[in-house]
Amino acid sequence: MNEFIINVFMWLAIGLFTLAIIFLNHRYLKKKKMVDERFEKIHHIGRSYAWIASAVIIFIVWFISLAIFESKLAFFLITAIWVGHNISYIVGAAIAQSKN
Repeated sequence: MNEFIINVFMWLAIGLFTLAIIFLNHRYLKKKKMVDERFEKIHHIGRSYAWIASAVIIFIVWFISLAIFESKLAFFLITAIWVGHNISYIVGAAIAQSKN
């Protein structure tokens, strides 16, 4: 049980550290006036390609989990990832639509 708690705290610390770096970096870039329309367009296109690539990768792993491993647990875990991935897209699209 102690090992599980240590692992949870370790992953939480890594996640918080990563979010802090992302937030502080973006804040620094805004302060230096490096965030302009070109920067936003490049990162918007980059995120679009990353979303498409992750959707393709999830779909391939989803197929492999059924065809090769025949594991129902792996299938349901990957299905949960797929559903979360698409729900995050729907929420992001709704937020972007409300801003336009």
